[in-house]
Amino acid sequence: MTESYPQKWLSVMTTGEAVAAELRLKIINGDIEAEACLTENQVAKQFNVSRSPVRDAFKLLRQDQLIRLERMGADVLSFGDAERSEIYDLRIMMESFAFARIQDDERAALAKEMRKHLEMMKVAVQFEDAEAFTEHDILFHEVLINATKHRYLLSSWNNIKPILLCLILLSMRKRMKEQPEDFKRIHENHEVYAQAVADNDTQLLKEAFHRNFDDVGDKINALFLR
Repeated sequence: MTESYPQKWLSVMTTGEAVAAELRLKIINGDIEAEACLTENQVAKQFNVSRSPVRDAFKLLRQDQLIRLERMGADVLSFGDAERSEIYDLRIMMESFAFARIQDDERAALAKEMRKHLEMMKVAVQFEDAEAFTEHDILFHEVLINATKHRYLLSSWNNIKPILLCLILLSMRKRMKEQPEDFKRIHENHEVYAQAVADNDTQLLKEAFHRNFDDVGDKINALFLR
């Protein structure tokens, strides 16, 4: 099934960013297959734009390592299970690093902020709003990242964020249609995460990672930064 990027998210982007967002989602979802050739003229015609924003879009997708630039266009690179795993490896390392840098006197307020986003995630599920769920899920995890005020951590997070948004959005759209009962578990997992932050409980945080990234399995202990 061909997926479209949320119109509300596109409305605040430049033309080049919007074209990149649509192509990124389609590459990650497999609507555009690996080794496909994208030409500037073809994409410009598809989106009814000039070639200049298409070039901007290609630069963004190259930064995401989703395409390889060629003379007049780009070749699509593979984005499968291995690439998804690498993104989640990075995410776990970033969040565990952020957890370790939080000051004790900040933890209660940060956990409260995380729980505010968790409540909005629950509301989004009630209204079957995958886009709103995705926004607040990202914001839930960004609470820790932003609290570090670590310039290079923030930069690295922002580099993978466009891909994370696509991965979460696609997953939540599918779950809301096919596995709505799974959201009880998802909400409970996020509550464990917030409690780990409130209590400065490293073991509970590892449990939260296992709960939230169950497909990562035993690699979590190796990835967790002490």
